Amino acid sequence: MRVPLGDGRFAYGRQLWSVDAEFYDHVETTQQPIGLLELVDKPVAFTVWVSNRCFQRNGRWTLLDTVPLLEREQLRFDVKFQQDVTGGPLTVVARSCAPSVFSKRSATAEECWDLERAAVWSPEHVEDRLRDHFDGRPSRWVESLRPRLRSGVSP
Repeated sequence: MRVPLGDGRFAYGRQLWSVDAEFYDHVETTQQPIGLLELVDKPVAFTVWVSNRCFQRNGRWTLLDTVPLLEREQLRFDVKFQQDVTGGPLTVVARSCAPSVFSKRSATAEECWDLERAAVWSPEHVEDRLRDHFDGRPSRWVESLRPRLRSGVSP
């Protein structure tokens, strides 16, 4: 996927499976897309779940060709944390694409602090996060999704 950032820059992402998408630590100022095999070798900036709107043919993002997942990518675990909005108990969830494996366990806020929250991101929020990433700023969306203790204080 080529993601326009609205300021003359373009970022790139890749649908891994289902709603899982990774976004690369690579930005360009030309509309000419990078070679896809070269792209998937770039470092990953972040991996999140995204809205189905991100994958629409006439959507905000330009869908590029498919690059099949390598075996190591299929076996990679996507690890996120879950917590309800009231600051309830934390859990860590891990799943892989193939073979389909899923696990879930209780966790502390400290364990979850650097994990992504299990949340579905809109295209607009992903674009904001990419702009922040490339501009070296913290993302307000990432900060708002950090784990919360029941008292509302974060670790």
